[in-house]
Amino acid sequence: MMRTTRGRLVRPTVALLVAVAVAVSGPVDPAAAAIPHVPPPAATPPPAPPDPTSTPASVPVTPVADAWVDSMDPATNHGTGSLKVDGLPVAVAYLRFDAQGVDPEPSALLRFHVETSSSTGVEVRAVGDEPWQETTLTYHDAPPLGAVVGSSGPVSAGTWVSVDVSALVTGDGPVTVALTSANDTGVRITSREGTAKPELLVPAPPNPSPYRVTRTGAVTYEAVSQVTGHSYRGSLKSVVESAVSQLDGRGGGTIAFGPGTFDLGGEFFKLVRIDDITFAGAGMDLTLIRNHSTASADTEPFNTKGAVRMVVRDLTVSAGGAPRSTSDALDFDDGVDVLVERVRVTAARGRGIVFDGKNQGWSSTGNTVRDCVVTGATSDGIELLASSRNTVTGCAISHVGGHGIQINRASADADQPNKTSDRNLVTGNVVDQAGQDGINVDGGTANQIMNNRVTNSADDTAGRDGIRLTSPTGVGCAENVVAGNLATDDQAVRTQRFGLHIATSRCVATVVGPGNDFTGNLSGGIRDVGTDTVYQ
Repeated sequence: MMRTTRGRLVRPTVALLVAVAVAVSGPVDPAAAAIPHVPPPAATPPPAPPDPTSTPASVPVTPVADAWVDSMDPATNHGTGSLKVDGLPVAVAYLRFDAQGVDPEPSALLRFHVETSSSTGVEVRAVGDEPWQETTLTYHDAPPLGAVVGSSGPVSAGTWVSVDVSALVTGDGPVTVALTSANDTGVRITSREGTAKPELLVPAPPNPSPYRVTRTGAVTYEAVSQVTGHSYRGSLKSVVESAVSQLDGRGGGTIAFGPGTFDLGGEFFKLVRIDDITFAGAGMDLTLIRNHSTASADTEPFNTKGAVRMVVRDLTVSAGGAPRSTSDALDFDDGVDVLVERVRVTAARGRGIVFDGKNQGWSSTGNTVRDCVVTGATSDGIELLASSRNTVTGCAISHVGGHGIQINRASADADQPNKTSDRNLVTGNVVDQAGQDGINVDGGTANQIMNNRVTNSADDTAGRDGIRLTSPTGVGCAENVVAGNLATDDQAVRTQRFGLHIATSRCVATVVGPGNDFTGNLSGGIRDVGTDTVYQ
């Protein structure tokens, strides 16, 4: 019998949402190699199969029928070839499966392969009871659509997508789903006539975390679930993004990299709206993830937007290529509660690590960077941009072209103009030979700069300081705390002008606490043109 959901069923309309993606790949093994050498692939035993006594085997079934309908061609049947999903003009894909052996407490996972990318992804909907045939279905007579039971989120071309559809499976028999989208850019999905056929897995398999990524050839990789044995094969970008997509749809998990070099070439990981995903290497001295690009576009190896509770740990990142101010090594746009720990950055076209909250709707709060090493960044080592309540601690930053660490406001023409970074803690860091200021605060309230060691700043730009507080007209700069820091210059030819420079009267009620040592600089210890500075 046909499965439906409660509530009024409606015909497809322009407001419906689209379907899409995740990756395709195959087996690989951890290449035991030292950075930066790329070793030949090594043999690795296959992952142990899941314990059949603890998890019932998932039985994949392919569709018995699939077709798509088109509002612009409402009388035409599209029962062969790839499926299409679109928001404007409306295109809806229908798939029918025959589920058998359903448990008393049923669960099911829908998997499909997307052939093109989508910034919004696909929605999966229930379908009404009206019968339909693959060879005759048209937009005029398509069954009504029910509630959304799940969605893919943004998808990339050539990847697999997984969506939990347990709500649609209540027993043995036919299960019909529709794929819709509100995006006005259509998405193609491989149909049952293709080699990467859609699948309904009953019962839903266990969370496949962790996926272990290994190298299989000169430019090929594999991500293998250590729980289910499921694998993706292909480029490093495709296998990692595919595994991330599946884990994100199952509540999160870990992508593990063994020792060796993992080379993206000119590509990068594009990670949009993911929750609870961990990227774990074998150690800063063992795992290298790198790319190299001269494209005039953001090419961060870790290019994220909307990541929540994401973790990157125990690896090195190298982002080579022509200098470009916004092409960084690790970029967290609208990142919330992200943790970066024990990560080394050896090259960046722009900044080493940045948290960005400047655009409309972005917050970027509660993030932590700790025990990291940043060298070779063309711009700042670490930047908190319109990003508040973050912590940077225990990091070593040297030989960067910009500031060692910057707490920065959004620009005047940003979506959130001059949005400041407030209540951040920068503590216990070592900054040496920053191209500009060692630590720079540009606007912001109640930031704490404590117990850092800053030496030999202004390495590339003359007249910069160890620690500098400034703010443009109309932007708040108040109650920032500077305590327990050493800011000095021990070079034969000194370049660091002042240990502490409060560079504008607009910085109000700065607290210069005990324990600072600002001796040994080019021009002096402290230059203070702030207002109502408090010395303790």
